[in-house]
Amino acid sequence: MDEARVSRPRLLVTGAGGFCGEHACRYFSEQGWAVTGVVRRLPVDGAPEWAWLSLIDAVSACDLGSRAEVEALVERAAPDYVLHLAGANAVGTSWRDPAAVLQSNVMGTVHVLEAVRRLGGGGEVMPTSTASTTPSTSTTSTTSSTSTTSSTSTTSSTSTTSATPTTPRTSTVPTVPATPTASRSPSLQLASTNEATKTAKCRVVVAGSMLRFPLVALGVGEYRPTPPHPYSLSKTMQVLVAQSWTSLYGMDVIVAEPSNLIGPGRSGGLCALLARYAAQVERAGALGEPTPEPFRLSSRTELRDLLDVRDAIRAYELLLRGGESGRVYPVASGHMRSLGEIADAFSALAAQPLLWEVGDSNAPSPVPVSCEGLASLGWSVRISLTESLRDTLEAARKQ
Repeated sequence: MDEARVSRPRLLVTGAGGFCGEHACRYFSEQGWAVTGVVRRLPVDGAPEWAWLSLIDAVSACDLGSRAEVEALVERAAPDYVLHLAGANAVGTSWRDPAAVLQSNVMGTVHVLEAVRRLGGGGEVMPTSTASTTPSTSTTSTTSSTSTTSSTSTTSSTSTTSATPTTPRTSTVPTVPATPTASRSPSLQLASTNEATKTAKCRVVVAGSMLRFPLVALGVGEYRPTPPHPYSLSKTMQVLVAQSWTSLYGMDVIVAEPSNLIGPGRSGGLCALLARYAAQVERAGALGEPTPEPFRLSSRTELRDLLDVRDAIRAYELLLRGGESGRVYPVASGHMRSLGEIADAFSALAAQPLLWEVGDSNAPSPVPVSCEGLASLGWSVRISLTESLRDTLEAARKQ
């Protein structure tokens, strides 16, 4: 067997067809990980939006709502790490069909954790949850849903297309250095994880949302749930499940909660909608066509924490390297931006004047969060808001 391939850490990425999943697959593949991407259904051959799949080792279609399919997937892929990004991510959908959202976000996570636990002898699991986990966090403008990192896992039969065969499991697995200064390297150290049983552990990163809500204590053993919407409820339950699998089964679970992720790619978030609008206005102006209708903002004063998705992926890598088990890690820029500021930034970047219609929403804004935990691992924001918005607009121009 190719010794270099054995030394590559095997990473299973659920939600690989989503905004964050695509970036994760690209990044970890470039860093030398052996990546298997999990999607709802296998893409059509030759589809340009799926060209990045050629970078990874394998792609599998799996319904994460099926326990049997997930167990078969994990057994076949034999991952050393799992980045669980799949799930329902729309607040509006959660009002219309709360059962489906709970099934996707809660039971999908349970199935992943259970597959790892049963087939891997007890794994190290990292769920990620998206940013705004308190009732004070609002959704994005009325023309957009809250930007998150997930791809909904619904139906499709389990099947796999491999660019390269997945490495069989051995008694030793790649161990990512836990020191903040450790450099990223395709050749990561091999180490035995359990000398007594020779059982290889699997660390899982689950992507959730900062829209989970705090449990309010009314008295001894009495709590009042205060979710602002069913989506928040599902993400709160997802975190409880992830942390409970640590206390119940001794699994190594880390929760990462990203803020509103932006950047180039197939996102449905506010900045992506603004970029597409700006690109439409530019095309209309260049062709002498009528200007599209004004873009409606719910207000100019609502605040958002915006973080480039590529910075978030680097944060996930650092958590894989040295995150503390059982801890919740906010993944955010730490800077609040008003919707008006974001609109003005796109106006400055666009080649044609943009038209705005502004509502009078007084929805509460999220509270800034500290990323001291990630900073202690060596993480910091590298991509500025202007650079991220410019890249997002440039990608929209090419669509």
